[in-house]
Amino acid sequence: MRKLWFIIRKEFLLLFRDIPGLIILFMMPILLIFVVTLAQENALKSQNSRTRILFVDESGSPFSKKLLANFDSSGFVQPVKVIGNAIVTLPQARRLIGLGDFKFGVIIGRGDSAITLLVDPTLQESYKTSVINAMTYIIKGTQSKEAMNGIFDRLPENMRPVIRGMVAQALQKLPQVKETYALKELSTLKPNVIQNNVPGFILFAMFFIVIPLAGSLITEKNEGSFMRLRSLPVKLTAVLGGKALAYLAVCLLQFMLMLSIGTWVFPTFCGMPQLQIGHQYFAIAVATIAASLAAIGFGILVGAAATTHSQAALFGSVMVVLLGVVSGTFLPIHIMPAFIQYLSYLSPIRWGIDNYLNLFIREGNILSILPNTILLCLFFIFALIISIAIFAKRK
Repeated sequence: MRKLWFIIRKEFLLLFRDIPGLIILFMMPILLIFVVTLAQENALKSQNSRTRILFVDESGSPFSKKLLANFDSSGFVQPVKVIGNAIVTLPQARRLIGLGDFKFGVIIGRGDSAITLLVDPTLQESYKTSVINAMTYIIKGTQSKEAMNGIFDRLPENMRPVIRGMVAQALQKLPQVKETYALKELSTLKPNVIQNNVPGFILFAMFFIVIPLAGSLITEKNEGSFMRLRSLPVKLTAVLGGKALAYLAVCLLQFMLMLSIGTWVFPTFCGMPQLQIGHQYFAIAVATIAASLAAIGFGILVGAAATTHSQAALFGSVMVVLLGVVSGTFLPIHIMPAFIQYLSYLSPIRWGIDNYLNLFIREGNILSILPNTILLCLFFIFALIISIAIFAKRK
């Protein structure tokens, strides 16, 4: 036990003496969670705000006026018909949209002969498609209503009020469309950007310890201190166990840091919703320890396999970023191609993120996180066995 304590103490001394490494270890995840979360929040706000579109009316018909009114009342787009006390013309609309001053335009041809949608060619496909679909829906709705009014106008005059009344009564009976979340009954949680991002960056921060942990192992191997330890009555499991316990404390500190950013920093300084973690504290502790062990196992495995600091730093950092990307740390998994979604199930970062999502959002319990927790622990054991085998082979 005393040997284990001295090994843990040695690891903390090495960590505290490496100030640049500590800055990278803690500041990199902090900077990334701020950049990614604020960017996603700004994107959501821009999607929810009204998109300004140019409206060129070459027809001046009742239909074009009703379409303009429907665009304005939709809450989705803001039609602009006049710029600088002058009515927007087609050449002016093409020029402004081509320059990127406006992203979209609607051209109503003379006599309602055609309806043309002008689009900025530099727009991303997903954003362009969503706006075009919404505009098309408004246009088709206006056309349908005008077609119905045309049919009513051709009916005998004494039948028009009766038919209109029947249509209005039928429309009133249609149920309203509501949006809700598939949460447990009486749940007060509301999914948001914070609830979805913090779990991913907790795992990303934990796995980022691969750089100092692997670097520590490589330094000991290259400088001969590892062999001097092995020449003493100190077992390899004690050496690796001391490192594991020391970096377990680092992972727990990363967890508390990410948690404080979600619960205090974002709400206080950015005006964003507060992170809600539910009430399954024991399950959260189990999920955190399991994720920490997986991150430690990955770091030890990289340190055992690599022979230089460059190899460990390059491979470790690239793998953490790749695992984070395919696991949903930076982008939602559901927007990725199907084969990447299936590939993500092999990632320990995905297992840890799913555990936190089950506890933070779905209000699960210890049983709901048990499968992924077992996988994380098995990954740690597998990585430890492979690392011990590598050390034994090089002995």
